[in-house]
Amino acid sequence: MKQFLFYLLFSVIITVAYTQNGQIRGKVLNDKGDPMVGATVVIMEPEIIGAYTDEEGIFDLSKIAVGTYEVMATFFGYDTAYQKVEVAPGKIYTLRFVLHESNVYSDEVEITDKKVGKIEKTEIKTAVTEITPEQIKLIPSIGAPDLAQYIQVLPGVVFTGDQGGQLYIRGGTPIQNLVFLDGMIVYSPFHSLGLFSVFDVDYIRSTDVYTAAFPGKYGGRLSSVMDIKTRNGNLKGFHAKANINPFNAGAIVEGPLAKGKREGAGLSYLVSAKNNYINMTSPILYPYIKNNADTATKGLPYNFLDMYGKLSASDGVNYANVFGFSHNDNVNYQFPASVRWNSFGGGANFQLLPQGAAAIISGNFGFSSYRTGLNTASETFPRNSGINGFNGGLNMTYILNTINRLDVGLTLLGFNTDYTFTNSYGFITSQRNSNTEAAIFASYKHVFLSKNSAYSTRIDSSFERLVIEPSIRLHYFNDQAYFSPEPRLRGKLNFNRLSFSFGTGLYAQNLLSAQSDRDVVNIFQGFLSAPERGTLFGGTKENSLQHGFHFLGGVEVEAVKNVKTTVEGWYKGFTQLSNINRDKVFPEDPNFIAETGKAYGADFILQYQTPTTYIYATYGWAKVTRTDSKRTYAPVFDRRHNANLVLAYKLGHFEMVNDNGRIMKSRFTESKWEASARFALGSGFPFTQTQGFIEKIDFLDNGAQSNYQTQNGQLGLILASDINAGRLPYYHRVDFSVKKRWVFGNKMLLEASANIINAYNRQNIFYFDRIRYIPVYQLPIIPSLGISFTY
Repeated sequence: MKQFLFYLLFSVIITVAYTQNGQIRGKVLNDKGDPMVGATVVIMEPEIIGAYTDEEGIFDLSKIAVGTYEVMATFFGYDTAYQKVEVAPGKIYTLRFVLHESNVYSDEVEITDKKVGKIEKTEIKTAVTEITPEQIKLIPSIGAPDLAQYIQVLPGVVFTGDQGGQLYIRGGTPIQNLVFLDGMIVYSPFHSLGLFSVFDVDYIRSTDVYTAAFPGKYGGRLSSVMDIKTRNGNLKGFHAKANINPFNAGAIVEGPLAKGKREGAGLSYLVSAKNNYINMTSPILYPYIKNNADTATKGLPYNFLDMYGKLSASDGVNYANVFGFSHNDNVNYQFPASVRWNSFGGGANFQLLPQGAAAIISGNFGFSSYRTGLNTASETFPRNSGINGFNGGLNMTYILNTINRLDVGLTLLGFNTDYTFTNSYGFITSQRNSNTEAAIFASYKHVFLSKNSAYSTRIDSSFERLVIEPSIRLHYFNDQAYFSPEPRLRGKLNFNRLSFSFGTGLYAQNLLSAQSDRDVVNIFQGFLSAPERGTLFGGTKENSLQHGFHFLGGVEVEAVKNVKTTVEGWYKGFTQLSNINRDKVFPEDPNFIAETGKAYGADFILQYQTPTTYIYATYGWAKVTRTDSKRTYAPVFDRRHNANLVLAYKLGHFEMVNDNGRIMKSRFTESKWEASARFALGSGFPFTQTQGFIEKIDFLDNGAQSNYQTQNGQLGLILASDINAGRLPYYHRVDFSVKKRWVFGNKMLLEASANIINAYNRQNIFYFDRIRYIPVYQLPIIPSLGISFTY
């Protein structure tokens, strides 16, 4: 009731504020029904008033004086659209623009500052990376282009290995990374063969990765957020794409089910499937790859199947979507372990721009389930874990004075965890728990204009001096009976060709991982709820949740045209962490132990982009430590130096000649040729050194009465007392890719690609198998050919 009264009161205040003027808002779409991000919407007379569309294609022109106006929507490479509006006092008008791609080449220049090399002075982008499908497709890839392979080049991201490795983002573990798919939580976004995600690039519309100090609309995780949004099916007509290579094959089909009465409206579908079969092809094509070094077993024992479907309904302004997914993964190592997991789920989301109301209303609901099991050659009992849950939310957005923005929202979620683990001493840790959580948030972004800037234009002449974005999240954890206030603050100070940004905030998390931060290979992805309130051994707080805070600073420089240069410094303090007690020996020993930690570092990012050339370079320095009741140590993902360089070049474009002999643009915007390269360099990961070996008697036959003289023991290890005091050698690798494309009848596109991964066959060590006393390396040189067909 309080929430409802708050929304009602705020709506009244907003309505009163707009009674003296009018407001024009709406959406800009292309003829396929996709939102046009960064399109310019302008009123040219009597004074220039303009705005850019956001990620949903929404624009807002506020405080428009009474009168008749011609509103223009433009986007580079598309025909301009116009609409006339007669503005009355206190009225809100919702417009819809549908832009068509221009078929004629021209010498027009892109007139938008949302491009590489220009600082977005009204947006705080520090520690936020916006990833597009086009960028993902630029880097050399194993198999088809994949989000997981592109994320590895981002600043602050550490990838621990090709096989069973995990992604760690600026000092946070995988369990501390929140992943959304159209607002639905995805518990397992990456496959066991860490080079592949569960998402198909061809249905992704955008991906925002927050690596630190994320705002109040996100919560429930300590380290980072990956917000993935999918596109709708093509409303213009049937469209299909298929690809095949030695690693996997995939297909996507889409089209309209029913077209609306006006352009940009209708009902569409999109279905995607991809299957990885490297376990069958690698023994034949890559017999030199061995999944364990001392056997004759050849190839890579991985396979997976991903499926996704979506139905979308839109009237050109408002929309509703229903979607679902199924992911299966299987790793059949003969030694040391075999893992199988499956995940499925579904959800819906909507967005409304009510006629005559100032609010933009959006909501979502989703359910997802994940279950996994691990069997090892060295342990008698298997490990099993499962989690299923729902999450939903309702958000209201108000755009004020064209550029200021207020967001308020409510989030509800619940999940069940089911976990069983048997350690090497034979003790079982199990948990079955149900949890519910609720949160409300409010976020306000205000842009302070310089004194000499006119409100009448935001395109070129105005100057946004300062941007402040405070937010607050109030998160209630029911199983802990704990109410967590989490204030956040982000800001930006702009000068000529220079900007300074900062961010900070408090964060709390319930979920914890069944993995230990001391494990080298993590192919078992288990989930646990926080221990019962007051039972966390060594905990310093009244609850058993995990807690942390972030500090962030950044500098953006417009040094050279088309060049974006950014330097970011960050610090994350983990004031309470929960970890599984791997050393439990007696029944009375605790199942979980508390730790603290800190992570800090600095990243340098340089990006250069033109229509033909793409350069992306990053270098990062970081240090991560964990502290328990006995010691301070470096976790296995503590990589001191990390550098990546991506180079891509495009050559030639497709064109056609009409009946009048005029050169026209092809419907395919891809280049005829494309070449790319990637270089990766990383310092060695820490590891705990071996002091010796012993025979380990488990006394499982008859307990303390077992005859140790006749019982056959297992080979046991004596590890150094200093955890992770050693360092593995440096990691480095070079990948290359070349693509050639052909167009047939302006309806079909054929693409052939050649890729080489680890071109100079560097033996990058993954880990050292102590029992068999042999090194296990990451992937060797892997050449591959692939083709894709688009209709």
